Amino acid sequence: MRERSKWFPLKPRNKRLPRETYANPAIVWFFTIRAYLFQSPFERDDLNRTVIDTLRETHDTYRCNVFAYCLMPDHLHLLTSPREDGASVLTFTERFKGKTTNQSWALGWKGTLWQPGSYDHGLRKEDDFREIAEYILENPVRKNWPLHRNNGHGAE
Repeated sequence: MRERSKWFPLKPRNKRLPRETYANPAIVWFFTIRAYLFQSPFERDDLNRTVIDTLRETHDTYRCNVFAYCLMPDHLHLLTSPREDGASVLTFTERFKGKTTNQSWALGWKGTLWQPGSYDHGLRKEDDFREIAEYILENPVRKNWPLHRNNGHGAE
């Protein structure tokens, strides 16, 4: 049975908030983006590296901060915020998913890479930031996934 956490329930419940909410530079967002149908495409080193490289490129393009991230075999955890007015973490994550899907096809992946949508949580307290960043960065240890792999485990 999958592990339940207070930031990622087994059945994501959140409904998408108004788009402008994701463009507020004062809000830090915790996103979980799952691979399609709980597949594990990121066990492949080529897909893993491509996704991490694209994350690093795309967050600058869409003017978003990435504070911490961890790419696991079947999902990506991301702690992010807009860098300035007019930037949106929702646009950033949508474009990131589209770009990495196209890149995965060039690497031989067949079909859909990511599940539609994502789970997100806007942080409400400053002390949540450290706790959620630690949760993200410790994900490979909790899941017993070797850190020597290209898992994109880190903070920016």
